[in-house]
Amino acid sequence: MLRITNEEKVAFWFVTPFVAGFALFYLLPTLYAFVISVLDYNSFKSLSDLHFTGLANYINVLKDPIALSSFGRSFLFMVCYVPGVIIAALLLSMLFNASFHLRTLARTLIMLPYVTNVVAIAIVFSILLNPYDGVVNKLLVAAGIAHPPLWLGGIHTSLPTIAGVEVWHSLAFPTIVYLAALQGVPKDLYESAELDGAGRFRKFMSVTLPLISPTTFFLVITNIIGSFQNYAIFRNLTNGGPGTSSRVISLNIYEEAFAYNKYSFASAQAILLFAIILVITIIQWRGQKKWVHY
Repeated sequence: MLRITNEEKVAFWFVTPFVAGFALFYLLPTLYAFVISVLDYNSFKSLSDLHFTGLANYINVLKDPIALSSFGRSFLFMVCYVPGVIIAALLLSMLFNASFHLRTLARTLIMLPYVTNVVAIAIVFSILLNPYDGVVNKLLVAAGIAHPPLWLGGIHTSLPTIAGVEVWHSLAFPTIVYLAALQGVPKDLYESAELDGAGRFRKFMSVTLPLISPTTFFLVITNIIGSFQNYAIFRNLTNGGPGTSSRVISLNIYEEAFAYNKYSFASAQAILLFAIILVITIIQWRGQKKWVHY
Protein backbone atom coordinates (compact mmCIF):
# COMPACT_ATOMS: atom_id res chain seq x y z
CA MET A 1 0.00 0.00 0.00
CA LEU A 2 1.30 3.42 -1.00
CA ARG A 3 2.13 5.53 2.06
CA ILE A 4 2.35 9.31 1.90
CA THR A 5 4.90 10.84 4.24
CA ASN A 6 4.36 14.06 6.17
CA GLU A 7 6.93 15.82 3.98
CA GLU A 8 5.02 14.80 0.85
CA LYS A 9 1.78 16.10 2.38
CA VAL A 10 3.42 19.45 3.12
CA ALA A 11 4.82 19.57 -0.41
CA PHE A 12 1.36 18.84 -1.80
CA TRP A 13 -0.17 21.80 0.05
CA PHE A 14 2.65 24.07 -1.14
CA VAL A 15 2.02 23.25 -4.83
CA THR A 16 -1.76 23.31 -4.54
CA PRO A 17 -2.10 27.12 -5.08
CA PHE A 18 -0.01 26.91 -8.24
CA VAL A 19 -1.93 23.91 -9.59
CA ALA A 20 -5.25 25.65 -8.84
CA GLY A 21 -4.07 28.87 -10.52
CA PHE A 22 -2.80 26.95 -13.55
CA ALA A 23 -6.10 25.10 -13.91
CA LEU A 24 -8.20 28.24 -13.45
CA PHE A 25 -6.24 30.72 -15.59
CA TYR A 26 -4.54 28.50 -18.21
CA LEU A 27 -6.07 25.04 -18.57
CA LEU A 28 -9.78 25.98 -18.44
CA PRO A 29 -9.42 29.00 -20.82
CA THR A 30 -7.52 26.77 -23.27
CA LEU A 31 -10.27 24.14 -23.21
CA TYR A 32 -12.90 26.89 -23.52
CA ALA A 33 -11.09 28.35 -26.55
CA PHE A 34 -10.94 24.91 -28.17
CA VAL A 35 -14.70 24.42 -27.68
CA ILE A 36 -15.45 27.87 -29.14
CA SER A 37 -13.15 27.21 -32.11
CA VAL A 38 -15.45 24.42 -33.37
CA LEU A 39 -18.63 26.52 -33.02
CA ASP A 40 -20.01 29.61 -34.78
CA TYR A 41 -19.93 31.73 -31.64
CA ASN A 42 -20.19 35.50 -31.29
CA SER A 43 -21.45 37.64 -28.43
CA PHE A 44 -24.82 38.28 -30.13
CA LYS A 45 -25.80 34.61 -30.17
CA SER A 46 -27.49 32.70 -27.38
CA LEU A 47 -26.40 29.18 -26.50
CA SER A 48 -29.43 27.72 -28.30
CA ASP A 49 -28.34 29.35 -31.60
CA LEU A 50 -24.84 27.88 -31.63
CA HIS A 51 -23.94 25.33 -34.29
CA PHE A 52 -21.09 22.86 -34.53
CA THR A 53 -18.83 23.82 -37.45
CA GLY A 54 -16.09 21.21 -37.12
CA LEU A 55 -12.80 22.34 -38.64
CA ALA A 56 -14.37 25.14 -40.70
CA ASN A 57 -12.84 27.91 -38.58
CA TYR A 58 -9.38 26.30 -38.83
CA ILE A 59 -9.72 26.00 -42.61
CA ASN A 60 -10.80 29.65 -42.80
CA VAL A 61 -7.72 30.67 -40.79
CA LEU A 62 -5.44 28.78 -43.20
CA LYS A 63 -7.15 30.54 -46.13
CA ASP A 64 -7.01 34.01 -44.55
CA PRO A 65 -4.00 35.99 -45.85
CA ILE A 66 -4.05 38.43 -42.91
CA ALA A 67 -3.97 35.61 -40.35
CA LEU A 68 -1.20 33.77 -42.22
CA SER A 69 0.91 36.91 -42.57
CA SER A 70 0.40 37.58 -38.83
CA PHE A 71 1.76 34.12 -38.03
CA GLY A 72 4.73 34.89 -40.29
CA ARG A 73 5.44 38.19 -38.55
CA SER A 74 5.30 36.48 -35.13
CA PHE A 75 7.88 33.98 -36.38
CA LEU A 76 10.06 36.81 -37.74
CA PHE A 77 9.79 38.66 -34.42
CA MET A 78 10.86 35.47 -32.62
CA VAL A 79 13.89 35.14 -34.92
CA CYS A 80 14.91 38.74 -34.15
CA TYR A 81 14.07 38.77 -30.44
CA VAL A 82 15.24 35.43 -28.99
CA PRO A 83 18.89 35.46 -30.21
CA GLY A 84 19.11 39.14 -29.25
CA VAL A 85 17.93 38.68 -25.67
CA ILE A 86 19.96 35.47 -25.13
CA ILE A 87 23.24 36.96 -26.41
CA ALA A 88 22.72 40.29 -24.63
CA ALA A 89 21.83 38.58 -21.33
CA LEU A 90 24.88 36.30 -21.54
CA LEU A 91 27.27 39.19 -22.22
CA LEU A 92 25.73 41.31 -19.47
CA SER A 93 25.83 38.46 -16.93
CA MET A 94 29.51 37.85 -17.71
CA LEU A 95 30.15 41.55 -17.09
CA PHE A 96 28.24 41.46 -13.79
CA ASN A 97 30.09 38.28 -12.78
CA ALA A 98 33.39 40.15 -12.91
CA SER A 99 34.64 42.42 -10.12
CA PHE A 100 34.39 46.17 -10.70
CA HIS A 101 33.39 49.26 -8.78
CA LEU A 102 29.63 49.93 -8.41
CA ARG A 103 28.83 46.35 -9.46
CA THR A 104 25.93 46.16 -6.98
CA LEU A 105 24.47 49.41 -8.32
CA ALA A 106 24.79 48.15 -11.91
CA ARG A 107 23.01 44.89 -11.00
CA THR A 108 20.20 46.92 -9.46
CA LEU A 109 19.85 49.26 -12.44
CA ILE A 110 19.40 46.33 -14.84
CA MET A 111 16.09 45.61 -13.08
CA LEU A 112 14.60 49.04 -13.88
CA PRO A 113 13.31 48.22 -17.40
CA TYR A 114 11.85 44.93 -16.13
CA VAL A 115 9.70 46.64 -13.49
CA THR A 116 8.75 49.62 -15.68
CA ASN A 117 5.22 49.73 -17.08
CA VAL A 118 5.01 48.76 -20.76
CA VAL A 119 2.86 51.80 -21.57
CA ALA A 120 5.50 54.13 -20.14
CA ILE A 121 8.21 52.33 -22.14
CA ALA A 122 6.15 52.65 -25.32
CA ILE A 123 5.64 56.40 -24.79
CA VAL A 124 9.33 57.03 -24.15
CA PHE A 125 10.55 55.01 -27.16
CA SER A 126 7.89 56.53 -29.42
CA ILE A 127 9.35 59.96 -28.60
CA LEU A 128 12.99 58.87 -28.83
CA LEU A 129 12.50 57.00 -32.14
CA ASN A 130 10.28 59.55 -33.85
CA PRO A 131 11.69 59.58 -37.41
CA TYR A 132 11.32 63.35 -37.81
CA ASP A 133 12.11 65.02 -34.50
CA GLY A 134 13.25 62.12 -32.28
CA VAL A 135 16.51 62.36 -30.37
CA VAL A 136 17.99 59.22 -31.98
CA ASN A 137 17.60 60.41 -35.55
CA LYS A 138 18.81 63.91 -34.67
CA LEU A 139 22.01 62.36 -33.30
CA LEU A 140 22.38 60.21 -36.42
CA VAL A 141 21.93 63.24 -38.70
CA ALA A 142 24.48 65.16 -36.63
CA ALA A 143 26.86 62.20 -37.08
CA GLY A 144 26.58 62.55 -40.87
CA ILE A 145 23.85 60.01 -41.70
CA ALA A 146 21.62 61.90 -44.13
CA HIS A 147 18.78 59.40 -44.22
CA PRO A 148 18.40 57.68 -40.82
CA PRO A 149 15.95 54.78 -40.42
CA LEU A 150 12.26 55.40 -39.89
CA TRP A 151 12.32 52.97 -36.94
CA LEU A 152 8.72 52.42 -35.78
CA GLY A 153 7.41 54.40 -38.74
CA GLY A 154 8.91 52.19 -41.47
CA ILE A 155 7.24 49.07 -42.84
CA HIS A 156 10.60 47.26 -43.03
CA THR A 157 12.02 48.55 -39.73
CA SER A 158 9.04 48.49 -37.35
CA LEU A 159 9.25 44.80 -36.41
CA PRO A 160 13.05 44.70 -35.77
CA THR A 161 12.75 47.96 -33.83
CA ILE A 162 10.04 46.51 -31.57
CA ALA A 163 12.22 43.42 -31.09
CA GLY A 164 15.08 45.68 -29.97
CA VAL A 165 12.86 47.55 -27.52
CA GLU A 166 11.54 44.27 -26.11
CA VAL A 167 15.08 42.92 -25.70
CA TRP A 168 15.92 45.99 -23.60
CA HIS A 169 12.66 45.66 -21.64
CA SER A 170 12.96 41.95 -20.77
CA LEU A 171 16.74 41.68 -20.38
CA ALA A 172 16.80 41.58 -16.57
CA PHE A 173 15.34 38.12 -15.92
CA PRO A 174 17.61 36.12 -18.30
CA THR A 175 20.60 38.14 -17.08
CA ILE A 176 19.91 37.16 -13.47
CA VAL A 177 19.38 33.51 -14.43
CA TYR A 178 22.63 33.47 -16.42
CA LEU A 179 24.46 35.18 -13.54
CA ALA A 180 23.32 32.44 -11.14
CA ALA A 181 24.46 29.79 -13.63
CA LEU A 182 27.88 31.41 -14.10
CA GLN A 183 28.44 31.55 -10.35
CA GLY A 184 27.73 27.81 -10.19
CA VAL A 185 30.55 26.89 -12.58
CA PRO A 186 33.34 25.24 -10.50
CA LYS A 187 36.49 27.38 -10.32
CA ASP A 188 38.77 24.32 -10.42
CA LEU A 189 37.66 23.62 -14.01
CA TYR A 190 38.97 27.03 -15.06
CA GLU A 191 42.23 26.35 -13.19
CA SER A 192 42.61 22.98 -14.93
CA ALA A 193 41.97 24.63 -18.30
CA GLU A 194 44.62 27.27 -17.54
CA LEU A 195 47.13 24.53 -16.70
CA ASP A 196 46.41 23.04 -20.13
CA GLY A 197 47.22 26.41 -21.70
CA ALA A 198 43.65 27.49 -22.52
CA GLY A 199 43.05 31.20 -23.06
CA ARG A 200 39.92 33.16 -22.22
CA PHE A 201 38.11 32.27 -25.44
CA ARG A 202 38.94 28.56 -25.15
CA LYS A 203 37.79 28.51 -21.50
CA PHE A 204 34.55 30.21 -22.50
CA MET A 205 33.89 27.75 -25.35
CA SER A 206 35.02 24.57 -23.58
CA VAL A 207 34.04 25.22 -19.95
CA THR A 208 31.52 28.05 -19.58
CA LEU A 209 29.18 27.40 -22.51
CA PRO A 210 28.76 23.63 -21.91
CA LEU A 211 28.18 24.04 -18.17
CA ILE A 212 25.54 26.75 -18.60
CA SER A 213 23.86 24.98 -21.54
CA PRO A 214 20.88 23.80 -19.38
CA THR A 215 20.26 27.45 -18.49
CA THR A 216 20.51 28.45 -22.14
CA PHE A 217 18.05 25.70 -23.05
CA PHE A 218 15.58 26.91 -20.42
CA LEU A 219 15.87 30.54 -21.54
CA VAL A 220 15.52 29.68 -25.24
CA ILE A 221 12.32 27.73 -24.63
CA THR A 222 10.70 30.30 -22.34
CA ASN A 223 11.66 33.25 -24.56
CA ILE A 224 10.37 31.57 -27.73
CA ILE A 225 7.03 30.94 -26.01
CA GLY A 226 6.98 34.49 -24.66
CA SER A 227 7.81 36.00 -28.07
CA PHE A 228 4.74 34.41 -29.67
CA GLN A 229 2.52 35.53 -26.78
CA ASN A 230 3.83 39.10 -26.66
CA TYR A 231 1.01 41.59 -27.06
CA ALA A 232 1.35 44.72 -24.92
CA ILE A 233 4.51 46.12 -26.51
CA PHE A 234 2.99 45.81 -30.02
CA ARG A 235 -0.32 47.29 -28.93
CA ASN A 236 1.28 50.32 -27.30
CA LEU A 237 4.13 51.01 -29.72
CA THR A 238 2.55 50.63 -33.17
CA ASN A 239 -0.82 48.86 -32.78
CA GLY A 240 0.19 46.73 -35.75
CA GLY A 241 1.28 49.57 -38.02
CA PRO A 242 2.40 51.18 -40.16
CA GLY A 243 -0.07 49.37 -42.40
CA THR A 244 0.08 45.79 -41.15
CA SER A 245 3.88 45.62 -40.91
CA SER A 246 3.87 44.80 -37.16
CA ARG A 247 0.50 43.06 -36.88
CA VAL A 248 1.56 39.83 -35.16
CA ILE A 249 -0.76 36.93 -34.37
CA SER A 250 -1.48 38.03 -30.78
CA LEU A 251 -2.75 41.39 -32.08
CA ASN A 252 -4.72 39.67 -34.82
CA ILE A 253 -6.44 37.34 -32.34
CA TYR A 254 -7.42 40.31 -30.16
CA GLU A 255 -8.75 42.32 -33.12
CA GLU A 256 -10.76 39.43 -34.55
CA ALA A 257 -12.34 38.63 -31.18
CA PHE A 258 -13.02 42.00 -29.61
CA ALA A 259 -13.13 44.42 -32.56
CA TYR A 260 -14.87 42.22 -35.17
CA ASN A 261 -16.77 39.92 -32.76
CA LYS A 262 -15.42 36.76 -34.49
CA TYR A 263 -14.75 34.75 -31.35
CA SER A 264 -14.69 31.32 -33.00
CA PHE A 265 -12.33 32.49 -35.75
CA ALA A 266 -10.04 34.11 -33.16
CA SER A 267 -10.14 30.99 -30.97
CA ALA A 268 -9.12 28.83 -33.94
CA GLN A 269 -6.08 31.10 -34.42
CA ALA A 270 -5.26 30.81 -30.70
CA ILE A 271 -5.43 27.01 -30.81
CA LEU A 272 -3.23 26.93 -33.93
CA LEU A 273 -0.76 29.21 -32.15
CA PHE A 274 -0.79 26.82 -29.19
CA ALA A 275 -0.09 23.91 -31.57
CA ILE A 276 2.81 25.75 -33.23
CA ILE A 277 4.40 26.59 -29.86
CA LEU A 278 3.92 22.97 -28.73
CA VAL A 279 5.61 21.60 -31.88
CA ILE A 280 8.54 24.03 -31.56
CA THR A 281 8.95 23.08 -27.88
CA ILE A 282 8.90 19.34 -28.67
CA ILE A 283 11.52 19.82 -31.41
CA GLN A 284 13.75 21.71 -29.00
CA TRP A 285 13.21 19.11 -26.27
CA ARG A 286 14.29 16.32 -28.59
CA GLY A 287 17.20 18.35 -29.99
CA GLN A 288 18.62 19.26 -26.58
CA LYS A 289 20.48 15.93 -26.34
CA LYS A 290 22.93 17.17 -28.97
CA TRP A 291 24.02 20.36 -27.21
CA VAL A 292 22.78 20.46 -23.59
CA HIS A 293 25.15 19.00 -20.97
CA TYR A 294 23.69 18.03 -17.58
